Amino acid sequence: MKPLVALIKGGNRSENIAKSLLLNEGQIDLKNKNNVLIKVNFSSFDNKLGATHVEAVRILLQFLRERYDGNITIGETTTDKNEYEKFGYLELEKEFGVKLVNLKKSEWEFVDVYDSALCPMKLHFSKQVIDSDYRIAIGPAKTHDQVIATLSIKNLAMGGLSGSPAHGDKFKLHQGYPVHNLDLYLLAKRYPPQLSIIDGYIGMEGNGPCGGDPVDWGVAISSCDPVAADSLAAQLMGFKISDIGYLWYCHRKGLGASDIDEMNIIGANPMDC
Repeated sequence: MKPLVALIKGGNRSENIAKSLLLNEGQIDLKNKNNVLIKVNFSSFDNKLGATHVEAVRILLQFLRERYDGNITIGETTTDKNEYEKFGYLELEKEFGVKLVNLKKSEWEFVDVYDSALCPMKLHFSKQVIDSDYRIAIGPAKTHDQVIATLSIKNLAMGGLSGSPAHGDKFKLHQGYPVHNLDLYLLAKRYPPQLSIIDGYIGMEGNGPCGGDPVDWGVAISSCDPVAADSLAAQLMGFKISDIGYLWYCHRKGLGASDIDEMNIIGANPMDC
């Protein structure tokens, strides 16, 4: 079966995401789930362009609350609630009964990756991510100065790195381009998103993921196959999957589809996006 990927192009961020989620409704299985995690992306405190837009999360929460009444946690490695407040998230707590957490202060478990010499290396990974029984990654489509494109898989993998600031595990993962991509694949293999949402209403190009320039794109992509969602987005951004190491690993090792011909794309025509 080809994985379903919803692709919407339109003039309204919220409508785009809502339509993409409805097209995936039959694939989103919240039955017997008790601990949903929404991983947002705040790569820069100063540049809202690099952050998950609050209205994208609001539409996602509306969709979830119509189908699920259990625990929902919104997580990111933040400086307490400073970023949540800056980006307009505090209202979501009361509006939807969710909890905003700083994953940097989460309890952790060790995960095994590799350093630049391909020697084993242990990093701290958030138990909040590990213990969630349904993981959703939602964020903007951005270029990245280390791995070319950052989408849902990298959002969850990097954001789950935990421990105190002294551990610096998010920075410790940067061991050079080749092994960085390998390690992102290893983290994605253990803790993949079960639902990926890419808000490409306004994308970022150039000096991403923090200081790039806006691109009016008008696109939303969602799928329960995170490799397919990220691969479609990356290709529509103009990149080859063979040039994005972690997506190439994910596809080659069977974590999901990367070729557009392997996907059941519904909604917009990719050639129009």
